[in-house]
Amino acid sequence: MRRSVPLDGDDWEVRGFLGLDAALAAAKRNDTADRRGWLRARVPGSVLDDVWRAGEIPDPYVDRNSLLAEWVPERAWLYRRRIRAMDGALAARVVLRFGGVDYAGDVFIDGVPLARHEGMFTPFDVDVTEPLRDGGEHVVAVVVEPAPASEPQMGRTSRVRVHKSRMTYGWDFSPRMIHQGIWRPVSLEVFDVARIEAFEARTAIAGTLDRGTVDVHVRLARARRTPLRVVATVHHGATEVSRVAVEVSADEMQADFTIEIDRVRPWWPNGFGEPSLYRLVMALLDPSGEVVDERTTTIGFRNVELVANEGAPVGARPYTFVVNGRRTYIRGWNWVPVDVMYGVPRRDLVRHLVRLAREARANLLRVWGGGLIEDDTFYDACDRAGIMVWQELSQSSSGFESTPASDEEFITRMVAETEAIAPSIASHPSLVAWCGGNELEDESGPLDERHPLLAALRDTIARVDPGRIWLPTSPTGPRFNNTVENIEHDPDGLHDVHGPWEHQGLRAHQELYDRGTSLLNSEFGVEGMTNRRTLEATVSPQRREPPTRDNPVYRHRGDWWINEPLVQSAFGGRLADLEQVRRASQMLQADGLRYAVEANRRRAFRNSGSIPWQLNESYPNAWCTAAVDHRGDPKPAYFAVRRAYEAVHVAARFDTVAWAGESAFRANVWTWSDVEPIDGAAVRVALRGMDGSTLSQGFGTVDLPIGTPVPAFDLAVDVPQVPLFVLDLELAGVDGRRLSANRYLFASGPDLGALVDLAPAHIAADCRPRDDIWRLNLRHVSGPAAIALGVLDHRAIDEPGWAEPSDGALILMPGETIDVGVAWANAPVDGRRVAVSGWNVDAIHVA
Repeated sequence: MRRSVPLDGDDWEVRGFLGLDAALAAAKRNDTADRRGWLRARVPGSVLDDVWRAGEIPDPYVDRNSLLAEWVPERAWLYRRRIRAMDGALAARVVLRFGGVDYAGDVFIDGVPLARHEGMFTPFDVDVTEPLRDGGEHVVAVVVEPAPASEPQMGRTSRVRVHKSRMTYGWDFSPRMIHQGIWRPVSLEVFDVARIEAFEARTAIAGTLDRGTVDVHVRLARARRTPLRVVATVHHGATEVSRVAVEVSADEMQADFTIEIDRVRPWWPNGFGEPSLYRLVMALLDPSGEVVDERTTTIGFRNVELVANEGAPVGARPYTFVVNGRRTYIRGWNWVPVDVMYGVPRRDLVRHLVRLAREARANLLRVWGGGLIEDDTFYDACDRAGIMVWQELSQSSSGFESTPASDEEFITRMVAETEAIAPSIASHPSLVAWCGGNELEDESGPLDERHPLLAALRDTIARVDPGRIWLPTSPTGPRFNNTVENIEHDPDGLHDVHGPWEHQGLRAHQELYDRGTSLLNSEFGVEGMTNRRTLEATVSPQRREPPTRDNPVYRHRGDWWINEPLVQSAFGGRLADLEQVRRASQMLQADGLRYAVEANRRRAFRNSGSIPWQLNESYPNAWCTAAVDHRGDPKPAYFAVRRAYEAVHVAARFDTVAWAGESAFRANVWTWSDVEPIDGAAVRVALRGMDGSTLSQGFGTVDLPIGTPVPAFDLAVDVPQVPLFVLDLELAGVDGRRLSANRYLFASGPDLGALVDLAPAHIAADCRPRDDIWRLNLRHVSGPAAIALGVLDHRAIDEPGWAEPSDGALILMPGETIDVGVAWANAPVDGRRVAVSGWNVDAIHVA
């Protein structure tokens, strides 16, 4: 039987060397007696993390301390630990298995060099049978080379010669913290007959969705020549649904076969059905029938293809996803690495963020090309959540030139990387699309397969992961940017587009998205400040003011996204302190993202999807386009998009948020249903003052087909003679049951400055805990409407786990009550505490 000995953990130590030759020489000397300069290390991990935990650099997440760590990747780092072959291994074959070294490294046993590997995403094996033959104790050492030269965001893509995450070289949401280290698991693999070195399982489902097939490819490693048998079983829950046995001769190193399954349950994306999963167990048997190795993976059955968008111009690529024969509007998010030190395992955080995406009704995550090929923790979570994955290879744009190299050497390197990477995650049903990289373009616009690298990558994916959707880059089509100028100049030229990433202003924002003509928006965003808890934990008190570009700490922590001048302008220049600026920026981010998503959705299926930038962030920025902060706490923007992603939704189109100079308030009400047709739905529309009074109202009925937005009501009334007012929308079924509700805040003046004068609202909060779920009943007691009301985790920031509220960014009118659920994930029972607060609501602490 194959035995696996994990070498993960903190039994490693590391030392830095100024020069690769010095590190290699130290590895050859194998001097374990001299302890000077050695630091405690953990694997998998990151050199930066090891150095920080050892006290060699200050906390790089605080203030501008990361600047003091920029020397680290200039050095070579020698990792080492003691190992011993297991009992019984003397007659076996022993392999040292590395899941990944970032970026290149040399492996030694007892000072003897055995292997060199280059490529952070590709696992590799080192045969250590002979060095470990005596069964004694030995020293394994790995020299991690200085980080290779590459380009930060403001660079030139053609200079990039490695397939490595670009983000850590310096990006708009990440300071320069270049990653190195043994960043994926390490193990000793001991086997005396054979082992399953790798296997791939590709599923297909018949058009009737009742018959599935699994094409399996198994690659073997042998300790001796002997006939073998591969037995594959497929299980659904506790039930075995299929079994196939294949004989492998003594000379064969692989096996290929197909498993057929009747009456399969399809894997559906989130919101369209259950993401049904099966378990595939692969057993390797010797001639006596003894199991010598066994591997398990999860599979699912689904068909995913792209078809042409409605009314798309001739020659446009198809961008409409059809899953199991059903047209599916993409409700997405862009995904970046959960931390700039991505080698440190953060499995609970990955699962938490995917869970937030699922609860936000997302059905696709675009894994951005400046980041990672993620590991199985991410893909497993997406499999279970029913979230499709658009996976980009690690290539990205640059500020000065965004065309990748096209020479034969670089193309050969990228093809070899893709050949190794794509099959390793091909079994995951969540993986639906490969993309050549982020924002690859030249002076004429986004690149396509006329570029030799992208043509080679397309052909490679077709060969090693057949049937998967392929896109050369994102965006694609004649035009890159979603701008009013491009729409006016070439309305049919906006296919898949990016941008903007900033709020456009109280009127211009609506104008841009209302005039949209794109077929897909795969990246766009709005900026805002982080949550208070993260800000206070990462910016020293004396450095928190002012929250502008005049503050070097803020420039270091999100310079591109400091939109304080626009925020002040939107609030009439009346924001007096950091907390007002922070809340105002978050309010604009939430409303801006919601409006963009709803405007795109009104154009379905000319437009086939919205993928906001970005769900999460890799570093605790002060200003950022993320909807969830670095700690994992949702910002108001998360809840605004979550609401816009309702399967049944009511939304409004309007020209501006501030109505000064307008003779009438006008809004067009739209509705849609993604899941089922709804006949005779009631639409209720009301304008309400901050005191809850009804200023105007209307009523209509509408029939909703599946997937087609329907205009439901047009409202045109005098602009209310009150400083602030709310548009209240409700969609109800024929039985009176509420299907959707939505609220928008407006000002009758030239900006939102009247919010500064809004009197406090008083809220009562009652908690009904049950196991890991709290039900918070929020009741408006007195005062005007409560604006931007939300619930946040109020424990110390270093406490484990998360509070996951079911709603936020709320407007609670006088006399109203609402229930908000709070799910506690991976959080100790003792000390659970949340804060309920809003624009004009002092924090209420609930424990």
